[in-house]
Amino acid sequence: MWAIMKEQRQKDFLSLENAFIQMKRRMDSEWTKTSNFGLNAMQARILIRLDEDGSQKASALAEQLLITAGAITGIADKLIDMEYLERVRDLEDRRVVYLVITDKGKDVVQKLKDKRAEISEMMFTGLSQDDVRELTRLFNQVIANMDKARERE
Repeated sequence: MWAIMKEQRQKDFLSLENAFIQMKRRMDSEWTKTSNFGLNAMQARILIRLDEDGSQKASALAEQLLITAGAITGIADKLIDMEYLERVRDLEDRRVVYLVITDKGKDVVQKLKDKRAEISEMMFTGLSQDDVRELTRLFNQVIANMDKARERE
């Protein structure tokens, strides 16, 4: 009996994982399809993070977004070419370089936030406010579980 329950639980986890992957792919596809900004999802996340949290070192930004510092550098180079970001050296320690959002970057962030709200509204239509809060609670629990597991490693 226990083996059957365990097998069913694993099937349920696999179904959940597949549903999550499909949702994420569709979110990314919707973003790409509707975005007229010439930005991919990660570029948009970087701009939004810098707008909300202020200037940061690439390594700190990479840690927050769970990607490598090298990936941030490559993405930042493209955003700098687009004039959305600039690199600014610390005045006291010239080895330290911050990524700083430009005024042009701030303008596009507002448009990105408007587009994000539009996509979220489309995605979550039909869910009550309680449903959205419960989904948020569940996702946060999964994140906490993953963080705990990582701490034990």
